[in-house]
Amino acid sequence: MPETAIQKAERLKQEQNPWNELPRLLASFRRGAAAIDPDDLSHRLRWWGLYTQGDGAGAFGAAAPYFMLRIRIPNGLLTAAQTETIAALSEEFGRGLADVTVRQNIQLHWLEAEALPEILERLEAAGLTSKSACGDDPRNLTGCPLAGLDATEYADASPLALAVNRALLASGDYYNLPRKFKISITGCRDWCSNPEINDVAFTAFPRPGARREDRAGALGVPSPAERQAGGGAQPRQAPRQSIEPVWFGLRVGGGLSNTPFLALPLPVKVAWQQVVPVACAIAGLYRDRQELRQSRAQARLKFLFLKHGWTAAQFQAELERRLGFVLEPSAPDPAPVPEFRDHLGIYEQKQAGRYCVGASVPRGRLHAGQLAALAEGARRFGASEVRLTAMQNAVIPHVAEGNVMALVGHLEHWELPVRASAFRRGVMSCTGKEFCKLAVTETKSFAATLMAELEQRLPDFPVPLRVNLNGCPNSCGQHWVADVGLQGARVKTTNGPADGFDVYLGGGLGAGARLSQKTLGRVLATELPDRLEALFRHYLAGRQPDESFRDFVARAGTAALEAVLGTVPAAETPRREHQTFVPVEDLV
Repeated sequence: MPETAIQKAERLKQEQNPWNELPRLLASFRRGAAAIDPDDLSHRLRWWGLYTQGDGAGAFGAAAPYFMLRIRIPNGLLTAAQTETIAALSEEFGRGLADVTVRQNIQLHWLEAEALPEILERLEAAGLTSKSACGDDPRNLTGCPLAGLDATEYADASPLALAVNRALLASGDYYNLPRKFKISITGCRDWCSNPEINDVAFTAFPRPGARREDRAGALGVPSPAERQAGGGAQPRQAPRQSIEPVWFGLRVGGGLSNTPFLALPLPVKVAWQQVVPVACAIAGLYRDRQELRQSRAQARLKFLFLKHGWTAAQFQAELERRLGFVLEPSAPDPAPVPEFRDHLGIYEQKQAGRYCVGASVPRGRLHAGQLAALAEGARRFGASEVRLTAMQNAVIPHVAEGNVMALVGHLEHWELPVRASAFRRGVMSCTGKEFCKLAVTETKSFAATLMAELEQRLPDFPVPLRVNLNGCPNSCGQHWVADVGLQGARVKTTNGPADGFDVYLGGGLGAGARLSQKTLGRVLATELPDRLEALFRHYLAGRQPDESFRDFVARAGTAALEAVLGTVPAAETPRREHQTFVPVEDLV
């Protein structure tokens, strides 16, 4: 019987750890794209953040002789020097483009194979890597970009995010997971890193009566023997109690794609010193679940709950067996009141006389000059730091009060506005078929067009909205948790198939989190400005005082809002022999 796709993927992971294959891969890159082994192209390169780039036709096209490189940036923390390095690489090798992702990474496009050795070497010299930015391994760890700055935060959790990042990548223990594995660690009150849609999320909450102690040696990693503690072993002593005046809530199993699932809270509280061992233990638990290696479409951690009948109690029991100690019981920490989590504007820091300035990066797309301008602004007016957000924006911290307006002017000169419209703040986009081989519609350029149209039609719209665009059902642009989610579709017209979107309404995270509901299908992209204008005017006319768009959608109902949006155009059915779309979440 021929080897299936998943059998091949699992065999290749068993045969080689791609993290150890970089010297061989670099040698093949130097000989050009034609010299790269097909199995490297289709599998191993992803463990180094590399995908082949599409030819612009998305799922209906083929691969082009170029690569996308995703740079791993834990917690979104960059220095000005690192930002300058990325800007220079974009300018020299990537046609001047760079995209900020919803996981606080940066992606470069148009890279030729022969340039990859120099690119990776220069990233390493700058203290950056693309290791584990893609592939079946731990993806970039997300956290609050204002960690250590926000006067209202429960704790600066960025040291934990960096410690977990080091622990997971330090050995070969976690390179071979069933699929991607996403972790969020945040100490902020607003949950701006979207913990609800991560495989594992640690969210800080106050711990009354705790006191700070010396952190030295506090973030140690458990030994392999401790990680694999057997079921009959006596529980070992838990790591010392928290050195910070916080506990962390623990949620597991979150994820989107075309089977969205909000993370389940476990009824425990995790101490500061326990975060690293707990994260490693969950990664090991996930790695060892053979039932999740039978279908790549159902291989994420959430499918233990969705398909295999696991409960939160069963997961906790297995986690504690691996840890060798029992986590302290606690009611799950409550989700925060829904807020617009974009960090745009000017914020006073906890450090006296210092401010952080958040700039809009519309649709997450930067050109090399803008990246260099962020670095320049951080050097001239801040402390040489740049921070990326989960809403594809950028923050420059540690700005003296007297320099704030000079920095604002500098950023706005480079079309990185600090003062932005509701739509410029809220429009987010995945890569789309411009570069992605899975997408069925173009998203980046259309996002810019849609944003400009809505700004012109509704210039004083008072409420920031999340309008998230996806080129396919994989939900890299997170349409399930947006006020308005647009999922790419093809629409039949008299002139042939055209780009369009299914319209989803009413999603959002935080307290009362809910997934958006499909309200209208197969809308031509060219018709969306008219239809969304009508929808938003209907909201302004009919909302109750201070009613959010999400709550308005729930109250009005999708049937009534479908009537506002209009009729449904006929849908195109792509010819199967030309469709290469991979369903659910494979390859993303």
